Amino acid sequence: MNEQFDLDAFVDDLRDAAKTPERTKAVRRLIEVAMSDSDLLAASIPDFGDDVVLFEDETVSIWYCHFHPGMSVPPHDHQMSAVIGVFRGQERNDFFEKDPGGTLRKSSEVVLGAGDVLSIGPSAVHSVSCISATPCNGIHVYLGELTQVERSLFDPETGQRLPFDDDNYNALMRPAP
Repeated sequence: MNEQFDLDAFVDDLRDAAKTPERTKAVRRLIEVAMSDSDLLAASIPDFGDDVVLFEDETVSIWYCHFHPGMSVPPHDHQMSAVIGVFRGQERNDFFEKDPGGTLRKSSEVVLGAGDVLSIGPSAVHSVSCISATPCNGIHVYLGELTQVERSLFDPETGQRLPFDDDNYNALMRPAP
């Protein structure tokens, strides 16, 4: 019998976990279990070819994320905790801090491959680069209503804070360094 990953059941489980008192830990545990068989996920979840919101309400936003090879998403914040699981490809997360002069400075990086999970705090500023020759796909869970929060993008060269909108996002997209 061919084993399948049930995306709808996974989304329901994540929704339930996001309502618990230890919600970040509960969500992370579910993502770790799912990512432990990244090949099954990659075979079971369609490649939507772009980011897709799988579910969102005031407690949780669950996204299928797709990053194109060689591209880098500009530095941004989420204003809420997030848990990221990668099931296809490889991505590099660069984390940033602002120095007293307002310049954005890279403080660390984390490379995630298929099966890896990363938790991000609510005040983190990061960018994501697809560093594999194939697209990078993952499930990103934000512990709040991501599309309803005022977020920021940051110009990686000037550190200038900009509103997170499609125009600014597209203007700041760059080839991955």
